Amino acid sequence: MFKSDVPAARLTDTGLYHATQENLFALFRVMAHTLAGSELVETPTLSYHHCFPTNPMFKGVWRTRLLAGDADEAIEQTLAWFRERGAPYVFWWTGPGSTPDDLPERLQARGLLDMAGQMQELAAGIRQTEQGAPCMVADLFEVNEALVERAPPGFLIREVSDAAMLEDFKQVFVETYEIPDWAGQAWVDAALHIGIGATPWRMFVGYLDDDPVATALLFNGAGVASVYAVATLPRAQGRGIGAAITLSPLLDAREAGYRYAVLFSTEMGVSVYRRIGFRMLEARLNRYLWQNR
Repeated sequence: MFKSDVPAARLTDTGLYHATQENLFALFRVMAHTLAGSELVETPTLSYHHCFPTNPMFKGVWRTRLLAGDADEAIEQTLAWFRERGAPYVFWWTGPGSTPDDLPERLQARGLLDMAGQMQELAAGIRQTEQGAPCMVADLFEVNEALVERAPPGFLIREVSDAAMLEDFKQVFVETYEIPDWAGQAWVDAALHIGIGATPWRMFVGYLDDDPVATALLFNGAGVASVYAVATLPRAQGRGIGAAITLSPLLDAREAGYRYAVLFSTEMGVSVYRRIGFRMLEARLNRYLWQNR
């Protein structure tokens, strides 16, 4: 069984950036521990996981610490490992601690797509620069709680509790980020496999006059809280809904003892998160998509 998380008491900026990465890595580990048939490999130089849902969040390579002379062979062997398992898509995650320094160039030379432009055909709604996704942090005792109350009348945030709400989550997520249906279906498949309400992450849908318009996913790991899959349909944007559905689950995390929230943002999301009380760190995470052809 995956161990319960312990909230961090006080962290420096270096510790917060470390926690941003480690929260993501903890999510990958808990996926592998709770989804039957999954595989998780961790070595001093590479970590990678393979879970059944068809979404590269469930199949990825991370914490790359390779020597330059070993990198090409290790990359080839790792991609072959996924190929043997029939993985259709894989994310290879990079950050300031990734080595060798030219890892992104080595990955792109093997056909992996960068999030800045090449991947737009698969995720047109995700905007990111070549430098990667900004890492942002917030002290949950200093956030602007009033933003939850400033959402429009008729807006209600509900935690996913049945299959119909799970489908609402998927549809909003897919439409907002213009991703393939299978990418959203993966979160449905994972929740149904583990059990709705039993997943190590919590899923939320925001309804405006009973119409599903927003989503968020809360995961507590590596001593901090984080949100993923934050989405607001274009027709509902600019009304405070995105801030409300981001902040509300994080306030729940604060009640559970968490002081810090971390996330990596799209370029569009930075202004929303700043209004909440997040600030940018001098660090970014990046990911490259491998497609099994």
